[in-house]
Amino acid sequence: MTPAETMRRFGHLLTPFEQSEILEYQQIYFVGNNLKDKIKGIPHTPLNNGYDDERGDYRITMGDHLEYRYEVLAVLGRGSFGQVLRVFDHKKDMVVALKIIRNKKRFHHQALVEVKILEHLMGRDREHKSNIVRVHGYFYFRNHLMLTFEPLSLNLYEFIKNNNFKGLSLSLIRRFAIQLLQSLKFLKSERIIHCDLKPENVLLKAPNKSTIKLIDFGSSCFEDERVYTYIQSRFYRSPEVILGLPYDIAIDMWSFGCILAELYTGYPLFPGENEVEQFQCMMEVLGLPPKRLVQECTRKKTFFDMQTGKPLLTPNTRGKIRQPGSKDISSATRCNDPAFLSFLRRCLRWDPKVRMTPEKAFEHPFITGIKPEGHSFSSTSSSTNGTPTHHSSHSHSHSHASPHRASGGGGGGGSHPGSGQQSSRGDKVQAKVASGENTTRSSGMQPHPPSAGPSMPVTARHTPAADGDHHDPPSISKSGGGGSTNRKPSSRAQPYIQAQQQQQQHTPSSASSSHQHARHPSISNSSTSSNKPLFPPIAASQSKNSNGGGGSHPGSATNSGHTTARQHQPLHIQQQQQAQG
Repeated sequence: MTPAETMRRFGHLLTPFEQSEILEYQQIYFVGNNLKDKIKGIPHTPLNNGYDDERGDYRITMGDHLEYRYEVLAVLGRGSFGQVLRVFDHKKDMVVALKIIRNKKRFHHQALVEVKILEHLMGRDREHKSNIVRVHGYFYFRNHLMLTFEPLSLNLYEFIKNNNFKGLSLSLIRRFAIQLLQSLKFLKSERIIHCDLKPENVLLKAPNKSTIKLIDFGSSCFEDERVYTYIQSRFYRSPEVILGLPYDIAIDMWSFGCILAELYTGYPLFPGENEVEQFQCMMEVLGLPPKRLVQECTRKKTFFDMQTGKPLLTPNTRGKIRQPGSKDISSATRCNDPAFLSFLRRCLRWDPKVRMTPEKAFEHPFITGIKPEGHSFSSTSSSTNGTPTHHSSHSHSHSHASPHRASGGGGGGGSHPGSGQQSSRGDKVQAKVASGENTTRSSGMQPHPPSAGPSMPVTARHTPAADGDHHDPPSISKSGGGGSTNRKPSSRAQPYIQAQQQQQQHTPSSASSSHQHARHPSISNSSTSSNKPLFPPIAASQSKNSNGGGGSHPGSATNSGHTTARQHQPLHIQQQQQAQG
């Protein structure tokens, strides 16, 4: 309706500020539910007429309107760049995810870059085959840039968390890998670097399906428009970024390999407390980097002795010193599948020039499921990573006792419908993998159901760290910058620590057998799978009259940036509950 008619019928729900502001709009769709709860804006006063807090974040009121069109249903999360909400679009009669950028120029600029990249990708992917988030649009309201995205479901970190960090089956990992490779192949064809690939930025399209979408392009850039050297969340940061070398699309393939390893084990492959230990984690599994990379890097003195050229080995907060080459990928993941291990090694090569590309990945036996005749997979990583090293064959314990996962840095984003194929080989592989093969490796353990409602995850933007690990983006769960080398485990790390401690107390001595026994059952698109879905359907609270109750939605900012610590029940209690159920 028009502003005049709105004033006549609903003027009692408008503040004096809104009664003036509403005249700037041609059509009004929603004005809010309760006058007494609204922020009473006062013109020409500090903090954006009273609508902002001290950080420049917009002050949210449940049930209020945004742009006289969107009804606020729930806050999904907060990050250094702003907030993400679940809102109801009264014009289009649908629920969407809405990102509110902080009222700061630098955040506005980066958000516009994100929109530019997403609109470019959408224009080049008319058939929705790239598995990349769809952005609906953007607008300004009360000096804040706001972006709307399609709503999604659980992110892969939460998916692992709901299964007590026990990892997924290789069949399910293959399904996810194929879809991510389709995204990466598409990005490579458009010369776009994602720059923040991690489990939080990969979302299930629906709670009980295995189709996924890649989100969060707030850190992305075109390959010829690289601006930042300070990119990627730490656990998934490539060696060339850490060493200060030029980077390209190959950094996303490194992150992709780290994600697949984490999906299998349930824990980050390289869980460094800071950037120095992150590099040591890499050397522990992959051996020493090639001398050429060391000679060309700009941060040599941070990681190597300038006189001897040997790596600097310093203890972490638990007093552990990681020795280069003391493990290999097989022992670090406790996996004996040759095709999967070969795939990981080729993704995690030190030298980006010889790292596997998305096109080559589609031809790998792990993806095709076909082992070439007369082909044997390498059992060590030394042949693919430059400097030969001797791996300890008896090292089978995880190095993930206290990972600090709160150091992620990236932008906001969304995801793309479907799991469309991009290459003829990809078509065949996707059809084969999605045919309903059982991915259950053992018992039918069900992960705990997530909170209901679609969402979009939020991650921190690039802002220079205050001290210590200068490359680490700030934690969303904290207001400060990157931590020093002596900081305590973050709230993000606690579920990992608790889960591992409980598993150590209740797990038989055969680590490898218990690890495989706990593999996650399949999320299947096939009707031949179990009739009971892994997750309940999205609740009807998304309806037009929903008040947005029920907590934050999986995949929201509380899942990938997170202002609150994740709650995690002891493992033995969860197992008892499942046995009783």
